[in-house]
Parts: sequence; structure tokens; C-alpha cells
Amino acid sequence: MSSRRYPSDLTDVQWELIQPLLPEPSAGGRPEKHPRREIVNAILYVVRSGCPWRYLPTDLPPWQTVYWYFQQWEQTGVITKLVSELRIKARVSRENQPSAGIIDSLSFDSANTTSDDAVKKIRGRERPIAKITRPMVTIAVLAAGLRERDDIEQALLWAF
Repeated sequence: MSSRRYPSDLTDVQWELIQPLLPEPSAGGRPEKHPRREIVNAILYVVRSGCPWRYLPTDLPPWQTVYWYFQQWEQTGVITKLVSELRIKARVSRENQPSAGIIDSLSFDSANTTSDDAVKKIRGRERPIAKITRPMVTIAVLAAGLRERDDIEQALLWAF
């Protein structure tokens, strides 16, 4: 049983769900120096706090190690698979895949831009938001001069 140091740290129940979804350590080479749970906790710390990798607290594994694991898992599709599997587990009383969505946009004024939203008479940027049931939310910031149809297409591309 691990004690939680940060709000982003995994509980024992959460770790039991995630651990089997992570790839096995390599058979060759030196053994891993830091426990996988600590690596995942450090990645979650960066994701939740929004801090740069280099600002990881010193009681977590070194930022270079954490970043290396994150890159490896991202490039090999581990993170995508992990999110997908956890989404399926979270949707216990629903279908595995989202079946509905809401799309909206907000135009806002922005300095040093040349795009205009002629309909809304705003010079600046537009932020389309696609909320595909739960828990996925996608936000794309685009030029305000684009048509709503193009905004929706871009937001959906980002969502999937």
C-alpha cells in the first residue's frame, strides 16, 4: 500500500486497473530503477498540475526518466490504449463508445489578427468545443474567419 503525496497520485484501486495495461519491462538490459507506479504518478503530476517536465518535485523520479517513459508509451500507443480501456471500464452502464456529442463555439477578440467573423462581427479567434458525452472534451482554437462547418470538422478531428 502506497501513501499518497499529491492529489494526482494513484490510489491502490486505480493502480490495480492501470498496471496490467502497461507493457512489461524489457527482458534485456539493466533492471528498471524506478517503480512503474512512481513513473505513472509523475506523469499524472505533470498532466494535472500543468508544470513543465523539469519542474517535477524531487521526491518523484527524475524528469528525464519520466519524460522518456511518456514518450515511449505515447509513440507505441500505450497511452491511447490505456485511455481507451479506462473509458470502457468507466462506461459500465453505457455502450463502450460515445454515442452522442455537443458542439459549440465561442468567438473572442484577439490582438494582432487578421481574421474576421463577419456574422458575429468579431475580429480574432474562434474556439470550437466538441463534448462527446463523457469524459472526453476537445478544444481547438482556430481563426474566426472560418465557417462553422469547418470548425466542427476540425473539432471532431481533434476529438477522434
